Amino acid sequence: MADIDKRMTLKEAVAKFIHDGDTVYYGGFQIAVPMALTHEIIRQKKRHLTTIESSTDVGGLDLLVGAGCVTEIHTAWIMNWYVKAPYAIRRAFNKGHLKRYDISNFGATSAMMAGFLGIPFIPIRGNTGTDMIKHNTTDLRTIEDPFTGKKQTVVRAWRADVAVIHAQKADRLGNVVSYSTRGVTDEFGAMGSKRGVIVTAEEIVEPEITRSDPDRVIVPYFKTLAVVHCPYGAHPSASRGYYGLDIRFSQYQGKYERHAELLPHFLDEWIYGCADHAAYMKKYVEKFGQEGLDRLKPILGFKPKMDIDYGYHDPACWKGVPLYTDDRLKAYEEALAAKKGGK
Repeated sequence: MADIDKRMTLKEAVAKFIHDGDTVYYGGFQIAVPMALTHEIIRQKKRHLTTIESSTDVGGLDLLVGAGCVTEIHTAWIMNWYVKAPYAIRRAFNKGHLKRYDISNFGATSAMMAGFLGIPFIPIRGNTGTDMIKHNTTDLRTIEDPFTGKKQTVVRAWRADVAVIHAQKADRLGNVVSYSTRGVTDEFGAMGSKRGVIVTAEEIVEPEITRSDPDRVIVPYFKTLAVVHCPYGAHPSASRGYYGLDIRFSQYQGKYERHAELLPHFLDEWIYGCADHAAYMKKYVEKFGQEGLDRLKPILGFKPKMDIDYGYHDPACWKGVPLYTDDRLKAYEEALAAKKGGK
């Protein structure tokens, strides 16, 4: 194993390895969304990016599109579940600023499996008979089965130039450890990437730790470009064993995503106005209090017989907690209500 230390800052990793025009695998789902990397890509104003992913939540991709970084997406499902829609993506698509290629969840997973396997396409059943084939010939085609002569749907291989993911642990060499629920296709998307992977991790551990538990290494060192130590690097999504999903902040962020007039204010305050992810987390505590982060802590010992105690986080911890807001949101919502009342 080549002993090359791949640790660097977020700023260094994004500047060095993500270029305008790249295709990026965007990791995570409702958990392990690479939000710190999302913010840094926006800060550096990367442009004309294409993203591939099967499913993603909590509005990270919505922010990338809203900030003008992404102009093409290949996906199965995108959401900020807590406001019920990816509003910036919807606006960009409706205005013709975004190319969007939809496919089924299994179709997207299969596309990245094909990329991982190094084959040009892979046969699937799931999209047969749907109008996805009609509207997305970029990714889906129907061919003749060489064995039976019957029609067979195939999906082309998806391979990113670079993958961005978040994980619980990594060592300085680039071995990445992830356990419990994780991004639906992080292994395929990361390993299929052409240049390699940028990972943010809650902890940096010694290589002996990753070697002792190889089954949980989802990306080996030779595929990793950069390792960034980044506690809370998935916030407001979850990182199992470290923190749960921040429902209140997802709702708060989503309110800004919902309105084109408001989104620039969120970007200015929470991304451009923060030098790095540590500054973002400091702002969170200053604005919403340490108790917000404390609610995210998992209950350890939930299943003490497991070899890794990643705990349990109960979303009911948010029950009765007032919605996050600020003076700008209040004023905007009051103006909207007054406008509707005057009709």
